[in-house]
Amino acid sequence: MELNFDQPGILATLSNIFAEHDVNIINIAIDGLRQHLHFITDLTMISEDQLQEILKQLQMFAFVKRVKHRVATAPVFVPRWITHVINGKPSLAVEKELVGYLGDLVKLAEEIARRDAKTVKELVSVINAVVLEEALYIAQLRGLAVVESSAIKDGRLVARVCNLAQPLARRYFETFFKELGVQAKVIDEGTCLRLET
Repeated sequence: MELNFDQPGILATLSNIFAEHDVNIINIAIDGLRQHLHFITDLTMISEDQLQEILKQLQMFAFVKRVKHRVATAPVFVPRWITHVINGKPSLAVEKELVGYLGDLVKLAEEIARRDAKTVKELVSVINAVVLEEALYIAQLRGLAVVESSAIKDGRLVARVCNLAQPLARRYFETFFKELGVQAKVIDEGTCLRLET
């Protein structure tokens, strides 16, 4: 959900819409600039008509600029609009115990990728193109890259990621795919990377 402006009570107001329709909110994320809210909800118990009514009600507030929704098709689900921002600038999200790796960015990228790949493997039994497409957004959530485009063709993922945190991004994706047991090409395209599985 994209906001026109921020004001007290927005979360309560929007949460009440979901509650009125017996929709469980699993998670809420807010971007650093407070312009986007990302609700992860369980819609399994509502009809398509109810979903359309919820979307209509969410859009009726002056503070709401736009409502987008998507239904997850992969067992991994990552917020796509949320990036970390500090002082209005994109930032990286790294676990505190990885601070020791800051002196060696290659090792830092590898360790982050290993952790993220382990998380994905714990959530799914089969790594396929649908899972990989969703998992790309983990790198975006971490601030390593922005997913500019992605598509699945003939069971293979083709994606373009930009706004890279180099040299971390390239090594992250190489290690991430390797840890998942996926053969992938990571191709430089100027200030972006093209990922092909």
